[in-house]
Amino acid sequence: MSLFLITSVVVVSIISTSSYITLRNLILHQIKESVFLQVSEATDQINEWVEVHSLAIKLSANTNAVITMKWQKALPILKFVKGRFNEFVLLFLGFPNGSNYNTVEGKTDYSIKDRRYFQQAIAGQFNISNPIIGRTAKVPIITIASPIHRTYDPNSSTIGELHGSLPITKIVQVTNKVHYGKNSYAFLLNSDGEAIVHPNPRFVLSKKWQAPNLLKSHDPGLAQLARKMVSKHQGFELFHLDGEQKYVAYLPLKNTDWSIALVIPRTCIESQLNSINILTIVLALLLLTIAIIFWRQMYLSEAAKKQVVLLDKQRTILQQQADELAQTLQALKKTQIQLVQKEKMSSLGQLVAGLAHEVNNPLSFIYSNIGYADQYFQDLFEFIKTYQYLYTHQQPSNQNELDLTELDFLEADFPKLLCSMRVGADRIKQIALSLREFSRLDETILEAIDIHESIDSTLLILQNRLNDPHKHQIIEVIKEYGDLPPVECYPSQINQVFLHILSNAIDAIEGLFAGTNSEQNTKQSTIAQPLLRVRTELTPEQTVNIAIANNGPCIPADIQATVFNPFFTTKPIGQGTGLGLSISYQFVTEVHKGNLILVSTPEQLTEFIIQIPLLQRK
Repeated sequence: MSLFLITSVVVVSIISTSSYITLRNLILHQIKESVFLQVSEATDQINEWVEVHSLAIKLSANTNAVITMKWQKALPILKFVKGRFNEFVLLFLGFPNGSNYNTVEGKTDYSIKDRRYFQQAIAGQFNISNPIIGRTAKVPIITIASPIHRTYDPNSSTIGELHGSLPITKIVQVTNKVHYGKNSYAFLLNSDGEAIVHPNPRFVLSKKWQAPNLLKSHDPGLAQLARKMVSKHQGFELFHLDGEQKYVAYLPLKNTDWSIALVIPRTCIESQLNSINILTIVLALLLLTIAIIFWRQMYLSEAAKKQVVLLDKQRTILQQQADELAQTLQALKKTQIQLVQKEKMSSLGQLVAGLAHEVNNPLSFIYSNIGYADQYFQDLFEFIKTYQYLYTHQQPSNQNELDLTELDFLEADFPKLLCSMRVGADRIKQIALSLREFSRLDETILEAIDIHESIDSTLLILQNRLNDPHKHQIIEVIKEYGDLPPVECYPSQINQVFLHILSNAIDAIEGLFAGTNSEQNTKQSTIAQPLLRVRTELTPEQTVNIAIANNGPCIPADIQATVFNPFFTTKPIGQGTGLGLSISYQFVTEVHKGNLILVSTPEQLTEFIIQIPLLQRK
């Protein structure tokens, strides 16, 4: 009995210790994930803020008006940018000698040649400066500077620079919102080891003093943390700061050389483990008591067994709770990925709209000059004919020399050349208009649009995939458009739905032509010609139906119920995220109060039917 008792105590102790360690590590891991989530959200906000303003500076520096380096031509563009992005304090146009203009003073009486951001921009490098005290604003600002090239080619010589000054107010607000428990705080460090944001005002730049370099701090723990942040490391570990042990989660930013850190007192983290520590102590005392009692009274062995069973049940419950926490974390990750996907699509829309606008500028120049070129050619050729007549009549021997110039061929071929150029310009113009239609930057505005124009612009964007001879035959597109009035919807979201469903249809058709030659012959024999059919109609119930069908392979019945689930995909790893149809389903059913239906049988075309009300407000 003594041996049995000792063995039982040892076994139960090992199980309890293992359970304690496992649960403690799991809770610490969950806390770490929660802390990193807060820090990551802050970095995402700062990254997005910096990226948006950086894009505004880059695009402005490449406009026709700014490239002229003439202030009166550039000023309207810069005022428009400052009005659109009202956080800019000033926008500057700098010349290589350091002279500059800004949107408040016009021509300034000081040189910016000593500023590091100016030197890097003149050297052809786009850069984002560390905070400085502005000569005009007199407050801490960051500067986003872009070189201005002589031409649109980024490899051409630099003729000046464009920069904008931003107060660090937004960065301060975002950083100060990051916390985890009592006495926690966050701070932001630049690439030189100086604090951009810190709860201690003596650590940050002001008009009265320069921010101290934390790499040289007398606090060894703070200096060690600063070195890791400047080296753009990330982690979650204990540091000895301010005379006590503190947990620190630190993470670098993407678009700058800055890093953010969240400092949490050790007690805030480990206080969450008090309950499990108390439970462990109680269990240990319980085991000791049972052992003593069992040692002295053998007849209580049955009671000891019951206690062991009770401990096992408690371990099962704790494991179940841990599994539930893991599932919750997974759900949060899925939601985060969906939000990132939506932001990417929004950024894509802005980029496409900007691209269409930039294409229109040189296109208008080319298109408008083709007519003048034609007229000039006609005038010039009339003059040549007159000269030819005089030249050959005065000296008939010169006729052979004129025949060698092939003037008849030039007269017949040059108008054809101009006609080809005009056709090409028309094609580019149609593509630019389709890009602008597809982007629809007013995505948050409910408006009545022509659904057929949205479908046509999406098909035009996918034209290269429809006519890709390396992957498949040319896909025939059949449009069976009904008589539709303007449909109330959110244009950007509807365009995304069309893009996802049409892309999936092309993927399905391409799947028939993948594999070896024998496999291709077998698959292609099932269809005569790759086919996409787009059909629209208005029902008596004032519902708009848009049906997109393809003659690719049938979707198996056992997975049709799951195709709209997030992250479900039949594509190989790396070729699909499984979010396209899920996001489309959400846009149609939740945002537009409609329905998205899949119809796929071996005897018919695979068809997705989008049903949305004609009027959303009603």
